[in-house]
Amino acid sequence: MKLRFLLTLSILLGSFTGLTSTSASANGDDHTELGEQMEVIGKTFRSLRRAVRDPAKNAEAAEMAGKMLAAAQASIDHDPMWTADQPADEQADFVAGYKKEMEKFIQLLTDLKAALEADDNEKANEIVGALRDQQRSSHKAYKKPDED
Repeated sequence: MKLRFLLTLSILLGSFTGLTSTSASANGDDHTELGEQMEVIGKTFRSLRRAVRDPAKNAEAAEMAGKMLAAAQASIDHDPMWTADQPADEQADFVAGYKKEMEKFIQLLTDLKAALEADDNEKANEIVGALRDQQRSSHKAYKKPDED
């Protein structure tokens, strides 16, 4: 009886583990270096938007802007995943447009970091708004739409 229970349990656990690792590998296929950098930018930006409102957190916010800046600089060297879905004759222009938008984003982050280091919260808040607008417009153009 104990042997049958252990055998059944091991089969069930093996099946569950097999399903889990299959799901993980299926999800891992879409995981890219660019995706990792964009995730860092997104998570940090959520915290940064709150921190910029409080002048007492300028040093912390400047550090967050620096973290986003480093991720953005690493991102510019990668092509968007959606590039392969573009017509072949438009792919080069698509990538060039993405890189141009990333350069704008990098410049905004550089300006934000400088404003925070200079304790200019009014300017920093304006730049955060510009970053948000630039992020939204760039994602419409260069981020592959989510499949629902």
